[in-house]
Amino acid sequence: MSPSKVTQHAPPGDSSLDHDFHSAWGSVYTNRSTVGDKEILPLWQEYAVDKPAVDRKYHSILSEYTDLFHKVFGGYYPISMHAHATDSLMPTTIASLILNTAATSPLVLDSPTLSPKANEKPEETGMRVRDFALDFLGWTETHVLSPTFVVADNVYGAGYGPLAHASKEWETSAIAAGPKPFVVNMREADEKTLNVRFAEAKAKGAIAVVFDMVSTEDGLVFTPEKFGLVKKCCAKNRLLLIVDETMTAMRCGAPFAFQRPEYAREGVEYQPDLVIFGKGIGVSGIAINFGGVITKGLTYTKQEDIRQTIRFWRALVSRPIRLPILLEALSILRASVAEKWPEQSERIGEAIRDVLYELDPKTKEPGAIQGLGAVVAIDRDIALRFRVMCAIRRRSPWARLLPKLGSASADREGLMKQVFGEESNEQRQVLAQEAEKCGAIPLWCFICGIEATSEDWCRTCYLSYCNNEVCVQAFHRHACK
Repeated sequence: MSPSKVTQHAPPGDSSLDHDFHSAWGSVYTNRSTVGDKEILPLWQEYAVDKPAVDRKYHSILSEYTDLFHKVFGGYYPISMHAHATDSLMPTTIASLILNTAATSPLVLDSPTLSPKANEKPEETGMRVRDFALDFLGWTETHVLSPTFVVADNVYGAGYGPLAHASKEWETSAIAAGPKPFVVNMREADEKTLNVRFAEAKAKGAIAVVFDMVSTEDGLVFTPEKFGLVKKCCAKNRLLLIVDETMTAMRCGAPFAFQRPEYAREGVEYQPDLVIFGKGIGVSGIAINFGGVITKGLTYTKQEDIRQTIRFWRALVSRPIRLPILLEALSILRASVAEKWPEQSERIGEAIRDVLYELDPKTKEPGAIQGLGAVVAIDRDIALRFRVMCAIRRRSPWARLLPKLGSASADREGLMKQVFGEESNEQRQVLAQEAEKCGAIPLWCFICGIEATSEDWCRTCYLSYCNNEVCVQAFHRHACK
């Protein structure tokens, strides 16, 4: 029988702070259960005894989730929900979504020449509307049949699918499938170079530019100046602008990282069209802004038009979220508001950096610590020395610290005693004893970050490893304090 795993719990008195800075690749924002939300708990209780009764409320609950998401994330609507963030980053999915948004826009439905006609054959209506959408987007049949993306050259790429071609991990790139993205050095390119590369990519089937605000490779932050330049070049070349906020939502001082004040100053007339969000918010998916680089031209201004196109798209995939997941997602958003996670993330990031500066003065050197807010990237050897479970790419020299967003993570003294310092052994041993009692092991491989599998785990440090030979050897060299 394989070893079981449970979420780590800190000792009594602090249930939200431990050395799990992996947080399921950043998808766990809090150790506190959101089931107890006073507004959501009655629905859970009713669901347990009368599922159909709650099921009949599905659309009203989904509407409440949509409204709250729109409020929390400053004008973005969750239009498409998926099981995994990579499912959202499929060029064909994005192409279909934006074609649907154009075909159901006021430009079509309010037009006497484009809107559907009562006595017209459906195929005639479809072709007319399709031709309009392609012309609006500047697309050819290539963009429809073989769509692809432009991506920044410092991304690791998605876990599978077309973007996996850009991955630095051979295990990922080996299973890549679909048209390769166009990789562009967005960090160093000037406006002329970006426009040339974007134009070349657009002519060959690119429909969007995709990047993340904090690099998953090395933690480098996309600068406000570069953000403004990319937006400008996307508009010039009629390319959708997509920001991947799977890791950075809530963790970087704003609901979405690009909503920080320094980015907002870089031209409010251009905003990302689409944002990819991840499971930390309860579900993965695509959020749309109807004032984006491309979407702004579709003239969505009325709420009824916006709601209608969202309903049209969701109807194509039936229920976008199962009811239990929807209830959890709604409670997570409510918790983010009540506990002010974006503001909290700034304090957490400052506290962690202060601790690292004290314990390892070398981290004060320029570039030694990267990231933004509570997304902290450090040399992986430092992370290993402090015995922190963190999100690590196997071949990257950088490790990402992704702490929970509870107030305890901003407690400098608590971080010293329970996470980074030698005195954390007391808590680690409590965690180990608890795990022993219920037959569990630490969740994540201390060396590479994937699922831990070994029952031969360290009872002093509360750390384990996977069965990869490199990880086995590295783990047995770690120093207990």
